[in-house]
Amino acid sequence: MSTPIHVIAILIAKPGQAEALQQALTAAVTPSRAEAGCLQYHLHIDSENPHRCVFVELWKDEEAIALHRQMPHYLALGAATKDLITSRELLVVNQYLEHIV
Repeated sequence: MSTPIHVIAILIAKPGQAEALQQALTAAVTPSRAEAGCLQYHLHIDSENPHRCVFVELWKDEEAIALHRQMPHYLALGAATKDLITSRELLVVNQYLEHIV
């Protein structure tokens, strides 16, 4: 049995590019959610800093993430955002299941 994997991606827009970045990221939500291995895919905008955008994703397994990274919409997202961001942080974490007895 595979363990679901969370991906947290934090992108910081260049000054004056917050709205453009948000639009580019929003375009990736629907096609990403339609992928077979996608369990959750949510885009968040920091309420105190609209230049900080955060994806919180949950994927079936590592194979689903690898397939996601080959999808045309993922590749288009990279091309669309490369000149809009100052930084990108990507965290890939296994879901920790704690059993309390």
